[in-house]
Amino acid sequence: MNDAAPTCPYCRLSTAADEPPGGWVYRDDSWLVHHGPAESSRPGTMKIVSTRHYTDFAEMTPEEAASFGGLLHTLDTAVRATTDAERVHLVSTRDRVQHFHAWLYPRPASHPLRGTDFLNAPQRSEAADAELAADAVRRNLRARSAF
Repeated sequence: MNDAAPTCPYCRLSTAADEPPGGWVYRDDSWLVHHGPAESSRPGTMKIVSTRHYTDFAEMTPEEAASFGGLLHTLDTAVRATTDAERVHLVSTRDRVQHFHAWLYPRPASHPLRGTDFLNAPQRSEAADAELAADAVRRNLRARSAF
């Protein structure tokens, strides 16, 4: 990993012996993708973490910026194909952990809330459902030879 900060928990992700619950959905030289924690995310919620330590979009290299757009497109397509999502919301605040990361939150058409009301509502899933969703997204990516 480039420019790792020794105390940053996200910098340690790519070198950790354990995989996140549900395993890596996708990983390359720039990005790590895994399902969000079941206790705080719906099935299909994806967390994208940069492998290099930086905080803001403005600090991305041109290559990272270009690959991020492609990754979002591909993950959005896979999440929609494998969940009941009508929308996939992108959120990236980077306030708690100052290392670039973003979240994709699938919102089903049947959910009564929209936009920030949906994002502010409690979200959770069973661990088994989160793992099944991670596997479904991973299989969709492979089947489409997206990466």
